[in-house]
Amino acid sequence: MSFERYRLRMSPRWMTLEPADSTLQVRQVLFIDRTSCEVSLRERLEVAALSKATSDEIVYGLVGIANSYIDRYLIVVRKREVAGHIMEQTVYRAAKMEAISVLAPTLGVLPNKARYSKADKKAEVAAKKALDAVLGLGSHYFSFDFDITRHLQARSTTNGGTVAPALPSLTRADMRFVWNRHVSTDVVRMGLVDWVLPLVLGYVGVGSAIVAGKSVRLAVLSRRAADRPGRRLTVRGADMQGEVANFVETELLLTHADSAASFVQVRGSMPLLWAQPAALSLKPKPVLKHEPVGGAVATLEDGTVPVVSTTAPSHSTTPAARHFKKLTDTYGAVTAVSLIDATGPEAVLGRELASILSAGVTSGVPPSVRYLAWDFHTECAGMKYDRVGALLASIRRDVEAAGVCRMRAGRLVKSQTGVVRTNCVDSLDRTNVVQCALAATVADDVLRAFGVLPAGGTAMDRAAVGPRGAPSFATVFQMLWADNADEMSRVYAGSPALKTDYTRTGKRSKVGAVKDGLSSARRYVANNFSDGGLQDALDVWAGVVSARKADARSPADETAEEKALKPSAKDKALLAAMVLCLALAPAGATYGGRWYVRLGLVVALVGAAGGAGFLVLKSGRKFVNRPKLLGTT
Repeated sequence: MSFERYRLRMSPRWMTLEPADSTLQVRQVLFIDRTSCEVSLRERLEVAALSKATSDEIVYGLVGIANSYIDRYLIVVRKREVAGHIMEQTVYRAAKMEAISVLAPTLGVLPNKARYSKADKKAEVAAKKALDAVLGLGSHYFSFDFDITRHLQARSTTNGGTVAPALPSLTRADMRFVWNRHVSTDVVRMGLVDWVLPLVLGYVGVGSAIVAGKSVRLAVLSRRAADRPGRRLTVRGADMQGEVANFVETELLLTHADSAASFVQVRGSMPLLWAQPAALSLKPKPVLKHEPVGGAVATLEDGTVPVVSTTAPSHSTTPAARHFKKLTDTYGAVTAVSLIDATGPEAVLGRELASILSAGVTSGVPPSVRYLAWDFHTECAGMKYDRVGALLASIRRDVEAAGVCRMRAGRLVKSQTGVVRTNCVDSLDRTNVVQCALAATVADDVLRAFGVLPAGGTAMDRAAVGPRGAPSFATVFQMLWADNADEMSRVYAGSPALKTDYTRTGKRSKVGAVKDGLSSARRYVANNFSDGGLQDALDVWAGVVSARKADARSPADETAEEKALKPSAKDKALLAAMVLCLALAPAGATYGGRWYVRLGLVVALVGAAGGAGFLVLKSGRKFVNRPKLLGTT
């Protein structure tokens, strides 16, 4: 089990970490030399003889040790807050995590003063900023009472069919969802596996309501996979192992009296080899990738760099087959629902996936996978999202056949034997609407099975009000799912989710459309001007690439694509001209005494800026913030 509190002692020369208030006698402590960055285990008595510590604090979890350019960082949970109680077990949110520099106090003194140059220290500052960005990416959750990385059914299976909590440990966790699994490596190698706190990046929301005079508790838990980490336009699709971007397992948990039920859904990027590189446009065109004979993925077929030719019928067959094989092995039968547009730029992805899945077992895709394409934007045109009901009706048999996980008096009485996998292009906004609607229909089924609702009854009456004006079940349910949608979107796209006015209220509104516009603007800025650096930070965090100085890329390592995407002198001049013309336009409106002179100047300057801007957009990929470490692609 992970210890709940640790004693962190520091001096300019050393750091130590040891469990605090433990009922177990721990004889050794984690010792870090702040001059050499060496980490070791030392006897408690040996550490007691060290010089007096300059600080002595309590922290609430050991996340791991991150290796940076020249430094190392001890990552701990500084502050925690209760996110809620699930089946009498507490879930915490890491309110503040800190990456504590090992070298910081010794960089200004010998021998480190001579060992590291100003350039090294500058690079380290940038590396620390990137690490802090990852720590601040989203909400991190943990529990000392049960394994939060596993859904109810998986926990009960691990525990022999009961829900007696198996204390959280990396040895039992579902490593797909342990967000800090890479940075915990050094600690685990030292034999301190039980010291590491398994963190889940995602969402945990808990609520309660009175339904037909009976108390019901509900929770929504989302677990983001640590495989193929990335941001919206920097990482799309699948890798050759079948891992996909933005893969999230979301669980609806309902409890009443001695009964509990769990319903699991998943989302993830379309399991193809594809990309959608940022290029300053509002909606970059999705493009498929080619797979060379060697197995590595080549560059994009968007005309900017050469494409490797191949005679294979579909380059995405292998990753798609491996992805669906992993899903069926884990969850059972899969109903794959794609919400992308049937026409326009998105359609190429739908045709590719449909061709693979229509080939059946010859493509390697398990026969228990059913594919359904449903054009969300066409079917729900005019903000009529209630038409999602037609989609739910078409997969109703699959959902009923899969069922839900049911527990009674702490014993597993029924298992969920299949899962609905939903995606759109981002696997965010359209996906959120459909997953929430599906969960609502399942919630009604569960409450009827609990005996809370009569046959044909529903708890999703949005006009209902709880006792003494308390929120109704529908209100609590919708708020949890909308908050979940926002959190999933912030992590992947850099803004709150779109369309959550419908999720929260059951109605699409003009105010919601305006908020969506603002969120889209935030996404545009993040995706084009900051996500490249954040992608590098995520790849370092996940161990995809190394941040160490010894592993740094040299200019000679620059790829042909990187060289092709460097802005030329002409590109830079066009950008400067656009900015200058826009800056001078307001001044032109006040120049001269005659109105037509002022108008002419403004029109000329704006026109020149527009022309230069058009040419800049044509070379948009040269101006965006791109990843530099060549990690996840």
